[in-house]
Amino acid sequence: MNEDFVCPEELVCIDEETWDLMVEEYDLSWDESEMIALESTSDVQAIVDLSWELLFLTPWELIYIGLPMSVLAFYGLSIYAIYKWIQKRFS
Repeated sequence: MNEDFVCPEELVCIDEETWDLMVEEYDLSWDESEMIALESTSDVQAIVDLSWELLFLTPWELIYIGLPMSVLAFYGLSIYAIYKWIQKRFS
C-alpha cells in the first residue's frame, strides 16, 4: 500500500500480496480490467447454459455440428456391429 494511504475505520484494507493469496486460495475469478469478481457457475448451471445454447443454434451451425457427429456415430456403430457379428460367429 501507499505510505500516505490511511485506511478508513469502517473498511478493512489489505495489501496486494494478501489479496492475491485470497483470490488463489478460494479459487475466485477476478476481472482485473473491470475490478469485479466474476460469478462462478456450478455444474448444473453450466449444463443449463449449454442446453439453451444448443436449442437456439442456427441451421448452419446445426449442419456444421451434425455432419461430423453423424459420421462418427456411423463409424462407431459399424465397429460395434462387426464386433457383435464376430462374437456371434465364434460363440
